[in-house]
Amino acid sequence: MRRITALLGVMLALSMILVACSGSDDAAMTTAAAYDEAGYGDNTPDTTMVTDEQRDAMNADAGEAAAEGGTATDAAPAPTAINPADLGRLIVYTAAVSVEVDDVITAGAEAQAAVAGLGGILFGQETTTGEHPRSILTIKVPPENFHLALERLSGVGELVSQSVYADDVTERVVDLQSQITTAEASVERLRSFLEGATDLEAVAAMEAQLLARETELELLRGRLRTLEDQVALATIVLTLTEPVPPEPEPSFEVVETGYAGHDGGAGCPGAEDLRIGEGEAYTVCIAFTNTGDTDLADIAVRDPGLRADEDDFVLVSGSLDDPLPPDGTLVFAWEGDGNIRWDITDPSARATAVDDDGDPLRVGVASTGQRLYLTVDPDDSLPGFVDAMEKAWHALQQLFGVIVVIAGAAVPWLWAPILLGLFVWWRRRRDAAAAASHQDAATLDVDIDPPAES
Repeated sequence: MRRITALLGVMLALSMILVACSGSDDAAMTTAAAYDEAGYGDNTPDTTMVTDEQRDAMNADAGEAAAEGGTATDAAPAPTAINPADLGRLIVYTAAVSVEVDDVITAGAEAQAAVAGLGGILFGQETTTGEHPRSILTIKVPPENFHLALERLSGVGELVSQSVYADDVTERVVDLQSQITTAEASVERLRSFLEGATDLEAVAAMEAQLLARETELELLRGRLRTLEDQVALATIVLTLTEPVPPEPEPSFEVVETGYAGHDGGAGCPGAEDLRIGEGEAYTVCIAFTNTGDTDLADIAVRDPGLRADEDDFVLVSGSLDDPLPPDGTLVFAWEGDGNIRWDITDPSARATAVDDDGDPLRVGVASTGQRLYLTVDPDDSLPGFVDAMEKAWHALQQLFGVIVVIAGAAVPWLWAPILLGLFVWWRRRRDAAAAASHQDAATLDVDIDPPAES
């Protein structure tokens, strides 16, 4: 009887296993048939994000099938796109969108209003202001409104970048559910053992095992809840930034020209090459052009080669009252007489870059220049009376200059001849005093000598 009872038990267990396997095969066949009807055939998707084109194609196929079957009516609505949930899949949708806007505060409010009607929820916002304003919004929406929410958020400003991800977590959810079921059974089994235990050591050991398994069970449940929450609401991270103004690049160009004669700069600009005779009058023109992208102020020109400082140049075109805008030009003039020894052109200029309010910018100003090629021919003719007087006067000036230089160099040593003179005077006084003393002594010796005996 015992053998018969054991045999019947084994047969009953095998029959239950066969029934379970046949049920699983039927479910798998049912799922496969559903995929075949949807048009996937053997390409059953494991992880998919249905695009708009796929939705339209599936809707069209469904409409044609309904028309051929004769079951659809004119009043019947067209079938909507198949969601992953309809296919028995659990999909986690996430997206990262970067948009450039004029004002991050205003755009953040517009983004929240854009997804409010789609069930969107603001889960977090981080906004920074200052030189580079930035706002990061974490928004969650129902999966069925995910694509529409992306379109609305991208339209808040100028789309810079967009990344969309879909993660099929069906197998992970099923695996977690299986682990939770096993863990719950293990916990219940330990609890039943613990209720019947009487030995203190056994009770302590089972309580420790029970605590560990309960902790593991809660961790599994937490992971499952996290996945379910991610499936229930799609996550969109929206980054709003304001455009960064380009770095200013100020620069200017200096072009020096010249012509013969003096007319207050009315003939500016002149020629790039100028040839004059020694002592002949000529005019130098400097055209200052703003070739950068910012206004320039505090403009001044000079030519150290001609010994012409900033104050020597006269503005003949333009105005210095306001900053010089880009592509603006100022013309300066300087008048001189040909000097073969000094006239070597070397133009230079300075300027300060300013913003729209006239405040200086902390950027350097690059410059380029073109100098005047000036040639002064020496005067080989015989000097006249005026020329002779001028040369004599220049010679006297040079001699006076030499004397001044020598005197200046000798001033620190003036004490030496003074001391030398004092020493000579003192020496002469001492010698004179010594000579007088000897003479007095000789006279005294003559007076005190006794008279000679007769």
